[in-house]
Amino acid sequence: MVVDQKDILLGRKVTLFRKRMNWPLKTLAADLNVSIQQLQRYEKGANKISAIMLHQLSKIFRVDVQCFFEEFESQLTQENDVYKVLLIEDNASDEFLLRKALADFPKKLHIYTITDGQAALNFFNDVSHDVAQTLPKPDLILLDLNLPSVRGLDVLRDVKRRTQLNEIPVIVLSSSINAEDRITAYSLQASGFIRKSFTYKEFKNQLFKTMIYWTDIVDLPHFPEQHAQVN
Repeated sequence: MVVDQKDILLGRKVTLFRKRMNWPLKTLAADLNVSIQQLQRYEKGANKISAIMLHQLSKIFRVDVQCFFEEFESQLTQENDVYKVLLIEDNASDEFLLRKALADFPKKLHIYTITDGQAALNFFNDVSHDVAQTLPKPDLILLDLNLPSVRGLDVLRDVKRRTQLNEIPVIVLSSSINAEDRITAYSLQASGFIRKSFTYKEFKNQLFKTMIYWTDIVDLPHFPEQHAQVN
């Protein structure tokens, strides 16, 4: 099944209006006379929203129908140039430093975060079986080794065993000075290993070099963005 990018953007607008009005899925589904599961598929862009339903939605949300289509063209163009970076990191301070370091990176990055090893495994399982392709398949994964629930190395092993995901570069970020961790990461097909023990300036420099390599030099299997931020 091929999902049209405009259907995805339209579904996002429906989700946005619903959340602004603080309506649960159940309420809007009842107003539209559809099941919660159907509404979820509409919001993900997996089902096409008809003109009649758009008219219903505009009345429910008390907006002009045109509001659902504003900025579609600019969004479609911009998303082709966005690199989706999944950061698997439980340390909020480290996440802040990484986001700060990449804030002025010359290419547009959409960085979304998962903070738990088991949550990461669940996410990869969902992405692998998402037939409608509505979940955000990362272009690049930045992976901490010391995670709650499941170790980072086990997360790496899981990614690389999945045929739908194993082409995605995984860069390990770790404060570990244990050479065995580095050896194991590379044996599991990690695409890089960056130590967190640099000064901020050195850490930023290492990140920039890595990101430039994977977004400029290497021809990544770039996946169109399909969904909103995780976490």
